[in-house]
Amino acid sequence: ETMEALQRSAQAWESKRSKPVEEAEEGQDEDEKWTLPDWRAQKERLKEKFPEGWNPRKKLSPDALAGIRALNAEFPDVYTTQELAKKFEQSPEAIRRILRSKWTPTAEEEIDRQTRWHKRGLKVWNRWSAQGKKPPLRWRLEGI
Repeated sequence: ETMEALQRSAQAWESKRSKPVEEAEEGQDEDEKWTLPDWRAQKERLKEKFPEGWNPRKKLSPDALAGIRALNAEFPDVYTTQELAKKFEQSPEAIRRILRSKWTPTAEEEIDRQTRWHKRGLKVWNRWSAQGKKPPLRWRLEGI
């Protein structure tokens, strides 16, 4: 009996359509009699929206990522996904992915990330200062 239950469970996971709607109306197509679980429907929509995979145009610094996670962990009722998206000017999908991610860098990786982010900041502010924008004090002290 438990083996049959396991097989049914495995088939449900493998199947795109996981469960039939209890009372299908007459005249409905066969496809409309089946429904997707919410997580699967979300996954399908994301595949349609990002066929090449996720690659956000606007990148956040490692410090900003840590700040987003800390705010949500400390005050989950105040700093919801929608509020964080507004505050950090990111899409709710980007914030959702940041909060869901459990990856943490090793000490060596963290140093490498901070170094790369610093180099990126130098490049960005060099470009912006050439356009006439005044860099913040931090970057002026760096020689920009």
